Amino acid sequence: MRQLQAVDQLIPAMMVANVICSGALMLLLFEVQPVVLSAWFGLIALASLWRLFQAVRKSPRSNRRWASSRAVRKSTRQAFIMAACFMSVPAWLLTQTSDLPFASIVCLITGMLWAGGLVLNSVPSAAVVYICVVSGMTIAGLLAKNADRYHFFLCFLFLIGGATVIRSVLRHARLFIGSQLQQIDLEDQSELIGVLLKDYEEQASDWLWETDADLRYKNVSDRFAEALGRSPGEIERVAFGSLLVSDVPGNPEARLLLRAHARAHSTFRDVVVPFDVTGDLRWWSISGRSFFDETGAFSGYRGVCADITATKRAETRIAHLAHHDALTDLPNRALFSAKLDEALAEGGSATRIAVLSLDLDGFKAVNDRYGHPAGDTLLTEVAGRLRRIVERGDLVARFGGDEFVILRTAFTQTLEVETFAERLIAALRAPFAIEGDEVSVGVSIGVAFAPFDGQTSESLLRNVDAALYRAKEEGRGTYRFFAAEMDHTLQERRRLIQDLRLAIARNELVLYFQPYVGSETGLVTGCEALLRWRHPDRGMIAPAEFIPLAEESGLIVDIGAWVIEEACREAATWPDGQRISVNVSPLQFRDRELPKTILAALASSGLSPSRLEVEVTETVLVADASGALDILRQVRALGVRIALDDFGTGYSSLSYLRTFPFDKIKIDKSFVDDLAERRDTQVIVQAIRDIAEGLGMSITAEGVETLEQATHLRETGCHELQGYLYSRPKPAAELSFERVNEPRMNEAGTDGEWERGRASA
Repeated sequence: MRQLQAVDQLIPAMMVANVICSGALMLLLFEVQPVVLSAWFGLIALASLWRLFQAVRKSPRSNRRWASSRAVRKSTRQAFIMAACFMSVPAWLLTQTSDLPFASIVCLITGMLWAGGLVLNSVPSAAVVYICVVSGMTIAGLLAKNADRYHFFLCFLFLIGGATVIRSVLRHARLFIGSQLQQIDLEDQSELIGVLLKDYEEQASDWLWETDADLRYKNVSDRFAEALGRSPGEIERVAFGSLLVSDVPGNPEARLLLRAHARAHSTFRDVVVPFDVTGDLRWWSISGRSFFDETGAFSGYRGVCADITATKRAETRIAHLAHHDALTDLPNRALFSAKLDEALAEGGSATRIAVLSLDLDGFKAVNDRYGHPAGDTLLTEVAGRLRRIVERGDLVARFGGDEFVILRTAFTQTLEVETFAERLIAALRAPFAIEGDEVSVGVSIGVAFAPFDGQTSESLLRNVDAALYRAKEEGRGTYRFFAAEMDHTLQERRRLIQDLRLAIARNELVLYFQPYVGSETGLVTGCEALLRWRHPDRGMIAPAEFIPLAEESGLIVDIGAWVIEEACREAATWPDGQRISVNVSPLQFRDRELPKTILAALASSGLSPSRLEVEVTETVLVADASGALDILRQVRALGVRIALDDFGTGYSSLSYLRTFPFDKIKIDKSFVDDLAERRDTQVIVQAIRDIAEGLGMSITAEGVETLEQATHLRETGCHELQGYLYSRPKPAAELSFERVNEPRMNEAGTDGEWERGRASA
């Protein structure tokens, strides 16, 4: 369609030129053929007026980019008619004139040839038809006048001229089409950009803005106005930046920066402006590009605003979480340490500061019984109570788990801190409502003072931990002030844990074995694996000393896996039928890989699963009954025997016997010790034996140290006996599986600290 538009744009000038040229020719040769020329001029004038009217009537044309083939054919026909009409008389006059009139006609025709070709070059088919008609009729007139060499030469010139015009037309047509294609691409891109910008404003959280040379808003979009809570008319012509005025912190500085850019007419990017919109705090990121006209004069800004409020709030939240506990919203260790450093720096060596470290007593039992969500609720409630108890100037923080720390910079005299600690203990001793139940926990508190117990945050926190450790050691539910010897004890404890981490790699852990003896036959039926630590500097360390450290530090899982593997490997070398018993810590049951660990140990050693016995205590079931029972079932499915150790010392022993079909019950040593003297103990042991027999379980008594105890147990019906009466724990090399004869009373030893602290995997 643009081809025809290009022709239409030149039609008025061309039609006027046609009338002028035909009129001039008529006046010039009027004497030669007055009637013909007058009629011809009238025809040309009417045809030109009609074509001019047609061009004006069709302008503007359709928005179609390409002309239809019908429109092109119509334009070609019009070119043919115009050429034929215009050339009819001049071609005939060539046969009627000579000399100057003849030369004038030739010049007119030549001009018509080039002018028509140039006008119609955007429609090549029309241009070619026009050129061919003009050239053809001219050649016909020349040959009709005379066929001599001069006229042939003129015909040749018109042929060459026509071909040249056609070549020029085709070249210009290609250029025209190429330029129009580029123009169409640009329009497509502009249209696409327009659509994208419109969609951008409608869909995105950003919007466009624009100012004039006086830095006043113009062409205000609905999105921009909506973001400001105003109508577009209220914003139009308002000074740039005046709508962003606010007393929000950071707003004056941001507006000063915008004003500096505006005065310099410089481009700026991502200037963050905080301000409030109808009372709601917002952050905008504003970018603007300055524009200048062709003379270099500033013509205004165009830019984009982005509402980054969500991002800013997220950043603020992240910054808050970096220094606060996510559960209780109390300051965390990092913020507490920074505040403690500030307090120490501000006060100097003369200022007394108190740091209290709190650890909940009984929290783990609540967490295990009610689940982690209930434990989180309890921690949140504890944090709330601490907030209400502390006084102005105190800082409460949560370091993780059930550990809280309080910084006091006022009321730091010893008596004041003692009173405060007692208030904390009393407040946290009161029951908490958790899932409809009243749950009670306690708290142990350690206290350290600056500058006496430390002049840096690291030393104070280390020493207050030592004081807390002492408070928990001495009965819990109390408080202790730091003393110098506590630090030594704590350091020794930490060194021992570090040595324990390396004990397996250094082959310092060894297994001792204590036999089980058939109460009626005296035959050894198996052994219990007991762990020992041969320290390179301290010698043999009692299990009661290092097993709690292993459980506290989490090393018990790796150590327990080593014990199971080593015990199976050793038992595989024993005579057939001899069982190996391994104790499993409650912490190992939190590791869901325990069944795989046992299976791997059985596979690598070749030991029959029926010869392995896993001993668990009620603590395993109290901590996480459902999870522990699931693991016990997996272990039982391997063919491994399960024994309930220390039976009768807990609160729910009988209920656990209903929950899981244990293979064996072990009577705790505390019952065996009083068996000969107390009638009630004898009745309890007899009841345990009856329960075990009724449930199809075997029964073993541990800690047997005298013949009288052995006799009572044998008469009660215990199947196996274990204790110093028969054998102390021994290394594997010293084991004997021969019949054991009961020694005389004075030959039997007593079970001392080593087996009271007996522990294992």
